[in-house]
Amino acid sequence: MPQLENGERIPTINANESLQIINFIAEGGQGEVYKVNYNGRTCALKWYKSPVPPERFYENLKKLIQRGAPNDNFLWPQMLTNRYKDSYGYVMELRPSNYCEFGDFLLDNVRFKSYKTLIDAALNIVGNFRELHSMGYSYQDVNEGGFFIDPKTGAVLICDNDNVAEFGVNLGVKGMPRYMAPEVVTNQTRPNTHTDRFSLAVLLFRLFYIDHPLEGKYTVQFPLTDAIGAQLYGVDPTFIYDPKKNKNRPDPEAHPNVIKRWKMYPPDLKATFMKAFTKGMKDINNRVTEVEWEEALVKTRGMLVKIDGKEQFINAYAKQKLPEGCQMMVLPDYVVVLTNDTEIYDCHVDQFSADYHKVAGVVKASLSDKTVLGLGNLSDKDWTVTSPSGDHNVITKGQYTRIAPGVKIDFGGTTAEIY
Repeated sequence: MPQLENGERIPTINANESLQIINFIAEGGQGEVYKVNYNGRTCALKWYKSPVPPERFYENLKKLIQRGAPNDNFLWPQMLTNRYKDSYGYVMELRPSNYCEFGDFLLDNVRFKSYKTLIDAALNIVGNFRELHSMGYSYQDVNEGGFFIDPKTGAVLICDNDNVAEFGVNLGVKGMPRYMAPEVVTNQTRPNTHTDRFSLAVLLFRLFYIDHPLEGKYTVQFPLTDAIGAQLYGVDPTFIYDPKKNKNRPDPEAHPNVIKRWKMYPPDLKATFMKAFTKGMKDINNRVTEVEWEEALVKTRGMLVKIDGKEQFINAYAKQKLPEGCQMMVLPDYVVVLTNDTEIYDCHVDQFSADYHKVAGVVKASLSDKTVLGLGNLSDKDWTVTSPSGDHNVITKGQYTRIAPGVKIDFGGTTAEIY
């Protein structure tokens, strides 16, 4: 039964602010969520259930509010209430209705618009954590319940930020089982940035493969008691595709999603997960960083094409003939398969840019011959195009150039060749 009633006014730490309950929304393990009127705005209030978090948790919330969110993608605490009815809570933005719970994607209740949207969602999750960690924070409880995703755009909102704390500070939280790093499971350490990165790898694995990276034929034979869980996820966790241990391969009946999808994605993504769950399983110095994830995800997106309305991944490293209507652009750090509507980004055309969202160019196929491709300049830099015969041509913003094997392009920040 909700602790607070519709219309009830809640005292805030700032006497000039007004907070009134509109209605109850939902209940979780730690607290209740209400829709509230906060200074004339409709927001959400998280109200803690018993046992109420201790004083240091309250003081940490104050610090989070004072310093502010890393960016607008965090449903960050905005205001803290006074203690009231033996509890307290904090105000945050409401989740817009176009955002779905991460768990809905795992249950196949919601599907991404496209694989590109899925990759963009992964990039958004990773980019947000890069910003959080760069502020000296750790999230400490990375799990599927903390993320909302727009299935049409891949935009991400991160909630449950009340457990966030400065590096080296822990408020008593360990995390959710099956997402915790092995050293947290075995009580060797409390959650921190390094353990965040392990949990982030689990979250991303489930985003792409649905199934769990440590759950295979070996693990499914055991009842998941606390003692067995500590062994399987803490003492001796085994990646389902560990190249040196095959005892925990996916079970066709229990884990069909990962079996179907593991070979589908390009090598960069698989190699990064391989590192996360082998070298990085227990060695914090080999945990995959946010920058490494971004590089792998950008490379993966660069090998995704849509042909005749259907998406497919092309392994650009393999010696194979490209599908009709595709060409390959080789850059110093990336390989991008080009076809109609392929976008290239700032990070492709400028080696000093890490911007993987800003579109720098787009490919368009000829209306009369889909095998003839043109690359349009959407950036603010002029491009110099060199034909196989050595002729030069400058392409300014808004102009297109025909691309074909042997063409070289100087983007002003890096160079590429078409194959």
